[in-house]
Amino acid sequence: MDHPLSRGDTWTMAKLATKYRLTQTQLRSLTMAQRPELDANGKVILVPNETGKSYRFGDATPGAPVGFGFYVGPTGVFYELRTQHEGVRRRIALGSVQDLSIARAHELAGAQRHHIRQTGEDPRERIRVEVARQRARGKTVGDALRTYIAQLEDRLARGKAKVGGVEGVRDALARLERDEVRLADRAIAELTDEDILGAWSKLRHSCMLQSNRLKPAVKELLTAQGEWWKLTVADLVRLGLTGKTVALAHAAGLSATEQTMGNAARAVAKAISAERKAAAQAGRQPALAHNPFDVLTEEDRYRSSRDLAKHYEAARVRNPLGTDDSATGTQSLPAVLKALVGRRDMQNGHNAVGVDYLLLTLLWGSRRSEAAKLRWYDSCSPEELELQLASWAWLAPEPFAKNPTTGLRGSQVFFHDTKNGDFQLLPVAYFAERILRWRVDDTALKTRVREKSLALAQKEGDQAAAARHAWHLENLRRWVFPARNPQSKAGHHTDSKAIIHNIRLDAGLLDPERGIDVGLTPHDLRRTLGRFAGRLLPGHVVSQLLNHHSDRDEGGRMAKVTERYSQQEWPHLQEAMAKVEEALISTSPRVWNILRGTDKQILDEQSDPPLNLPSRRSLGHRSKAHSAASQGSLGSA
Repeated sequence: MDHPLSRGDTWTMAKLATKYRLTQTQLRSLTMAQRPELDANGKVILVPNETGKSYRFGDATPGAPVGFGFYVGPTGVFYELRTQHEGVRRRIALGSVQDLSIARAHELAGAQRHHIRQTGEDPRERIRVEVARQRARGKTVGDALRTYIAQLEDRLARGKAKVGGVEGVRDALARLERDEVRLADRAIAELTDEDILGAWSKLRHSCMLQSNRLKPAVKELLTAQGEWWKLTVADLVRLGLTGKTVALAHAAGLSATEQTMGNAARAVAKAISAERKAAAQAGRQPALAHNPFDVLTEEDRYRSSRDLAKHYEAARVRNPLGTDDSATGTQSLPAVLKALVGRRDMQNGHNAVGVDYLLLTLLWGSRRSEAAKLRWYDSCSPEELELQLASWAWLAPEPFAKNPTTGLRGSQVFFHDTKNGDFQLLPVAYFAERILRWRVDDTALKTRVREKSLALAQKEGDQAAAARHAWHLENLRRWVFPARNPQSKAGHHTDSKAIIHNIRLDAGLLDPERGIDVGLTPHDLRRTLGRFAGRLLPGHVVSQLLNHHSDRDEGGRMAKVTERYSQQEWPHLQEAMAKVEEALISTSPRVWNILRGTDKQILDEQSDPPLNLPSRRSLGHRSKAHSAASQGSLGSA
């Protein structure tokens, strides 16, 4: 065990020759400001240490081992032993005078001298090994998670991990630190099967109480049952639960618990691996050998893929849209399409960004975090384009114009940081391009208004207003889906919860009076594209559209954007995208007629009943730019 004693201070025989006999009380009160000295009567007294430096002296206590003495330094007074064996000199720290009595220190010194003479080994190495072993045995679940987080953050900085993965482990640590769980501060080596299984139940109850999927009354009902997680579906029905609430209650808190314990298990596995490596290097037995979280797998606490599929169906967690939805008795896709387009110009056009984002999420099958970060191609620097550091959308000035970066023809959208770590390049088909041109028109209009407002604010010396308008201008020119709120750190659209809630009401997916409560998320829109693409296209093309494939070479390197598709493959992908897009939009002839240009045929709206939105608006009440797109209407007056 290294110590201030072994810092290389000169220890001469002359210093050792100076010995004093101090009581335990004197030793414990001694500091660098004082030093021992003999008075005229040979009695030890403490006098000022004029040098102010650390010092050493020998022990004059009868029976003190040879070479035994004291070190007085900045952090206190320590026992030490100086010895020599076969020409090797050693100075060994024995401990603090605050922790050990003089008698116990003498015993340790004698034992160390004996060990050295018998084996020739340095006892400090044995102490270091033991300290390392004890430190490993004291490693807690929280320590393992914090180390895991640091490793993921390093990977994130090198582009090898996702932000969501890091946040997931941080959330796991926070949950295990909750007062009602308290597993984070438990030593891994001391955990038993009962501890882990008990923590699983406590965590699940905690996650159930914080769930936003269950109503307060259901939470109270479950809590009143005691170990409610042991209830069967039949038990929940007998308690009076009905519909999808039964499935939600049966799986309450389970997803968060599985994710948390899974992350903890991985963190502990990494800690065990690191300890095995350290132990092998030190020539000792590892202090951690068994992962206590293995009991969760042994006891089948995690749901299988089949279990999850059954739960999603029963709880209606995954809800791709269609034309034959039995849960609502309506055609959910055309209803949602009409609700989206109908709400676009409400609230003075503030809905436009959110609606366009959701429509394009549907037509591209993009994930929530992917489409939101889209920038206009011209706002990206040459370096960002070349090094694939930004996601962008490019509208071709002519139908067969080539993109300067990809060399491919036609409008395109590029996602630079997808879930699987690869980028994705997609053709922008007809209706998606129409929506993007709406975005261009809206951006141009808002830019002109903001420029005038900025000039006026600058003229009047209103710095706060000028800064606000400048912020909006920058985001309008940069993002395809700019944020409305100047407080937004991202600068782009991030949250669709409010508009999705209204869309569910409009489309009949949420109707409390009829007992209808079908969820809808941006990912459900992606699933909808997957459902339609699966009916129309070969499997490998569907994988391309949904980015379920990897374009890495044998060495694991990702292909360049110019190498993603050949000149022969790209037109086929354009055709596939157009085919799926038309299949989606044609489910609502009214929406088709609104989105179409003069180059597309008008569809008969007779089979597509109007959607009565809260505003009771007809098409004629929409903005001029968009009402000219169609002769049809969404709702009745």
